[in-house]
Amino acid sequence: MKKSHNCKDVVIQFNLMLDGDLNPKEEQDVMCELQRCIHCLEEYNLEEKYRQFLKEKITKKGVSSAFLNKLKNCVQEK
Repeated sequence: MKKSHNCKDVVIQFNLMLDGDLNPKEEQDVMCELQRCIHCLEEYNLEEKYRQFLKEKITKKGVSSAFLNKLKNCVQEK
């Protein structure tokens, strides 16, 4: 991630992260940028996209309903 913040670049990196195309360091950089810039989250509705991503991944993996409920509660609390 670049030193200067560009919301469009963060969104591109965020989408790459969801696709699994970033290494752990790059993922960490994206998450740090999102924590610093509320505009990214609000403007591009990234929090909802991330929740949807998690929901799809959980459903595809067929996890137990108890685990799914626990995870949903954790996400809703944030």
